[in-house]
Amino acid sequence: MGTTKAHHFRKLVAGVCMVVAPVLVIVGMIVHPGLEDTVRGQLATIAADRDRWLVAYLLIGAGLVFTVPVVLGLMHMLRERDPSVGHLGGALGLVGAMAAAGYLAIEGFGGWAAAGVGGGGTVALFERMHDSAATFIPIYLLSYGLVAGMIVLAFGLARRRLVAPWMAACAAIGPLLVGIGVPAASGALCLIGAAVTLIGVGAIGQLVLAESDEEWEHTPEYRGFRPRLGTR
Repeated sequence: MGTTKAHHFRKLVAGVCMVVAPVLVIVGMIVHPGLEDTVRGQLATIAADRDRWLVAYLLIGAGLVFTVPVVLGLMHMLRERDPSVGHLGGALGLVGAMAAAGYLAIEGFGGWAAAGVGGGGTVALFERMHDSAATFIPIYLLSYGLVAGMIVLAFGLARRRLVAPWMAACAAIGPLLVGIGVPAASGALCLIGAAVTLIGVGAIGQLVLAESDEEWEHTPEYRGFRPRLGTR
């Protein structure tokens, strides 16, 4: 009985987070005052509305926290059908999530604090934080592990026909668009990517919430596919 309750709880957490995480990110991006392609310009934008900037990153940060159960849930769905792909995608996703947390700390809360201080020295310090290999490699570059992990996990789910192809496509393309939009300083592209992610990952979450505990423990082939020869 206890094991059944634990299975149900994990299914509930995974399914809810698959819906909530991209919603939080979307709301955060709507609140976000805007991305700039220079440090000086970005600090000026933050200084113009520091409260809005802080709220935006609190929402996006909360979305990132909920993304961890999303990655674990997608790994779980692959654990019987394609464990190697699930482990690879999960490892990339979790490493990327940790790096992304560092990115949010620097860009979001570091930028918020720096904009409150102001001055040329603050701009120079923030520029060094962006240009230094000590932050670029472990923080900015590794953040893309989350994008890569979602693509790998979506590939595994599509290959094993555990979700509809359009769900997997959106779950992969959405994070990729966000990953392109951030360095391109394109808030619109980031918002579109988050919306596409919600369509794909949110649909998978609804699928998880609707299935039985037994189906959660032994993920079946998506019902939209025809049964394979020799299978039930």
